[in-house]
Amino acid sequence: MLGKIFKGPVFIVGMPRSGTKLLRGLLNQHSRIGIPVSETEFLPWLVRNHSRFGDLSDREIFGKFYREMLKIHYFQRMEEEGGCISEDVWYRSCTEYTAAELFETLVRHDAGISANSNGIWGDKSPSYIGRIQLLKELYPDARIVHIIRDVRDYCLSMRNAWGKSMLRAAQRWVDSVSQAEDARHRFPDDVLCLRYEDLLENTESELNRLCIFIGVEYEPAMSVLETSVENLGSAKGVSEVKRDNKKKYLTRMNSHVRMQIESISWLVLDKVGYPYDYKGPVRRLNGVVIKGLQVYDSLNLFRFHIAEQGWIRGVLLVLRLYSTSGNRNV
Repeated sequence: MLGKIFKGPVFIVGMPRSGTKLLRGLLNQHSRIGIPVSETEFLPWLVRNHSRFGDLSDREIFGKFYREMLKIHYFQRMEEEGGCISEDVWYRSCTEYTAAELFETLVRHDAGISANSNGIWGDKSPSYIGRIQLLKELYPDARIVHIIRDVRDYCLSMRNAWGKSMLRAAQRWVDSVSQAEDARHRFPDDVLCLRYEDLLENTESELNRLCIFIGVEYEPAMSVLETSVENLGSAKGVSEVKRDNKKKYLTRMNSHVRMQIESISWLVLDKVGYPYDYKGPVRRLNGVVIKGLQVYDSLNLFRFHIAEQGWIRGVLLVLRLYSTSGNRNV
C-alpha cells in the first residue's frame, strides 16, 4: 500500500539573519514546493484573536475580518509584490473558517499551490522558532526546518543590519535555539535542524537531506539561485549561494566581545556542533540588562524603518510588527 503523499505544510523557522531567505529561495525552485515571497508572522496572533471575530462563515462578519487583516504587514507586503488575496477568493476557498484553514487557504493562494494538486505549501517566518508546538497542534502533519547560524556571525549581522546589541542578540539566540531544540526532541520525525554554514559549503548534499525529510525527490535546479533573495547585508542583491558568507567573526569581531558572546552561548554552541574558545561558567544576562538593551534595540529598529519608510509609515510598521507577529525578537 502506497503511503500518503505529503502536501504540506513546511515551515522554515530560525533566528533572523540566519539564512531563512536563502533556504526559502532554494526550496521554491523545487517543482512541487511553494512558499510565499513574504513571511506571514501573524499566525499566533490569528489563533489568539480568531474567536473574537465571531462566525466567519457569515459573509458580513468575514468582510470585517478581512478589512482588519489588510492592516497586517504581510498583506501590505503581498500587495507590493503584485497583489494580495481578494476578500471573495479567500472566503470561497474556506469551508470551516478555523484559524488553521484560514491560514492554509491564504498561504496556498499566495504560494500558487492548489489544494487539489500534489504541491506542497509552506511558510517562512523566523519568529515561529518559538511556536513549533503551536504549529504541530494546528497542523499535525507539518514538517519544520530549523536553520541555525553561528551565534557570533548572527550577532554581527544583527548589529550591521539594524544596529542591535550583540549581547542581547546572543541571549535571544540561546533562548530561541534551545527552545527549538527541545521541540526537535519532542517531534524527532517532524523537525529538522540544518546549519547555515553547512548549507553554504555543501548545498547539494544538504538539500538532498532536506528533500528526504520532506519526502520529495531532489531536483538539481534547487542548488542554484535564479534571483537574489536578500535585501540586507553582504548577500544583498547576490543571485547565487554566497559560500564565503561565514566565520566573519574571526576577523570582524573584537576578541573581548567574542568571549562575552561565547560565555553566554557556549553550552548551546556545543550542542549544535560549533567550536568555541571560552572556558568558564555559562553567563546569562540579567532581566534588567535585557530590558535596557531591548529599549536600545527598539529605538534602532525605529530609526531603520523611519529611514526606509519615512516617519509615519516607519512607526506604523514597527507597531504592527509588535502587535500582530508575536515576535519578541523586535
